[in-house]
Amino acid sequence: MAHSRMAVAMLALLCAAAGPEQKNVPQHLRLDHFSRAYVVNADLTYVETMTQDTTLLSRRGIDAGEREAEAFYPKSQSLELVEAWVDQPDGTRLTIGPDSVFTRPSAESQSAPGFSESQTTTVLFPQLKEGSKTHVVWKLTQKTKPLLGLQISTIVPEEWAVGEQMVDIVAPESVPLHYAQRGGFAVTETTEGGMHHIHAGIANLLGAEPERNSVSPADYQPMFAATSQPDLASLGAVYYAQSQDRAVVTPAIQNLASKIVGDKHGIEAARAIYNWVALNIRYVAIYLSENDGWVPHPAEEVLAHGYGDCKDHVVITQALLAAVGVNAQAAIIDWGRRFADAPVWISQFNHAIIYLPDYDLYLNPTNPYARFEALDPTLAGKLVVIATKEGRVARTPALKPADNYYSMHTDIHVTPDGTLEGHATIVMSAFSESGFRSAVATAISPEDLGEQVLRATPEGGFGRYTTSPPRDLTQPFTITADWRSTHGTAPCCGKASLPIPLGLDIARPASLRQYLTRDGERRHPELAAAKDLNWLQAIHLPAGAKLVDLPTDLMLDNAAGFYHAHYSTTPDGFQVERRLVVRESVHPPEDVAALEALLYAALDDVRATARIGAAEGN
Repeated sequence: MAHSRMAVAMLALLCAAAGPEQKNVPQHLRLDHFSRAYVVNADLTYVETMTQDTTLLSRRGIDAGEREAEAFYPKSQSLELVEAWVDQPDGTRLTIGPDSVFTRPSAESQSAPGFSESQTTTVLFPQLKEGSKTHVVWKLTQKTKPLLGLQISTIVPEEWAVGEQMVDIVAPESVPLHYAQRGGFAVTETTEGGMHHIHAGIANLLGAEPERNSVSPADYQPMFAATSQPDLASLGAVYYAQSQDRAVVTPAIQNLASKIVGDKHGIEAARAIYNWVALNIRYVAIYLSENDGWVPHPAEEVLAHGYGDCKDHVVITQALLAAVGVNAQAAIIDWGRRFADAPVWISQFNHAIIYLPDYDLYLNPTNPYARFEALDPTLAGKLVVIATKEGRVARTPALKPADNYYSMHTDIHVTPDGTLEGHATIVMSAFSESGFRSAVATAISPEDLGEQVLRATPEGGFGRYTTSPPRDLTQPFTITADWRSTHGTAPCCGKASLPIPLGLDIARPASLRQYLTRDGERRHPELAAAKDLNWLQAIHLPAGAKLVDLPTDLMLDNAAGFYHAHYSTTPDGFQVERRLVVRESVHPPEDVAALEALLYAALDDVRATARIGAAEGN
């Protein structure tokens, strides 16, 4: 999905901003000076001049700064490279010639022709070494009134040091401008000769090492943003005006809708249509750029092609639903790690979904592996603007642990030579299924997918998953797993410790390690989706072996969730019941201790071992 060139003015180059200072963090690149200056006309066309001076401090910095690129949309914009050069540590200046400047269709245009017409001009800097300084100046001219008016945003980078970063806006007093900052930008405004002059700047920030599993840097980095839109709801009105005449119920649409729903009505008719779109309309792009226009292809054209972007999936779903009397509205949202609102109502969206107002239900027909009732965790609890004539702001429902449910019931037989033979039944909620449906649908083979999972376990082995058709969204996804781990444990008829085998566990606890920190502290909120994970393992020992000792039960309940483990004997071995519940999806830094205590409890427990020995008389 292509963001507006204006709405995310810095995100292509500057992907985060400096939070609380970290000690002893290597500085790889320094933005000595970064500025964007806008001269705005009364009709909201403008000229933007972008200046960047950078010092490359390390090999990593050279790799990051060896080129600079700017995207533009030829139908509405022009881009000029004003000047560019490299200053070497010895004072030598290398001027950039035309052989180092390239203009090509942007990556999004190449990967989905017909859905974005953006181009990118790239400057490749020569002969870079540690200590080199690069300089580049661009001039972007907006030739037509932007669809969303002025949408200006600048975000400080997280990893790179910043000398000074600023934005300047000169606009007629007649242009309504709403602006705000977060994180330390100093903002001044003056008026002279009927023109507004707005300056925002921030200076002298060190780079910081990005944290794993953080929410989007747009949620926490210092930011200045300005817009001419009166409020956030107005973005929904713009989308409505651009798209409302595309969901036309033609005879072909009416006939198809009647065929899909049969005698179903209401919510069940909506479910049937959603399933048909997800199965039959191929997804080719997620570009929601106002520079390309928020205009989907006509529904009948999408039907004829059999493919489309997110807007196209929405419009054909709307048309089919309208044909059977179900009201459906487009809604714009961020499909990603962004959960916090921007400081002012700039566009912060990259995706379009469906809202059913009669059922207060959100659908994502773009995801071919998500069932009707399921939103991806990064679509849950999110700001959303519903496209109506006036527009409306809402939030999708937050993800609850019960929504993200997983259960694995396993029987493992241990042979005298230490081989493990396992069989499992796995049950997942609709919210949890889509990722594994995709994995099964795109795997080389069920055996290859099973081997990939087992390769990451201590016992290893070979096996396979047997599932219902992964593209059939009309039914819950059924999964069974069978595997064999030769030499999965030590021979069992002498005294031995038996680690509890993991087998073909899709949600194995070892994956929780990604959420742990080096020192138990975080600077930014962490995204670790709410979940309810359950395991029941029955271990069957061979004849001639007896259970000597079991691990102790474990119960931990804190603010982040709870972890319970219970061990019990059975006639031919023992049984393990485990459950991990994480209550929320976004965890602020002050909650890290509770979350890590919960995760360590699970990680410690899954390393527990049972002791077995020879039965009497053997």
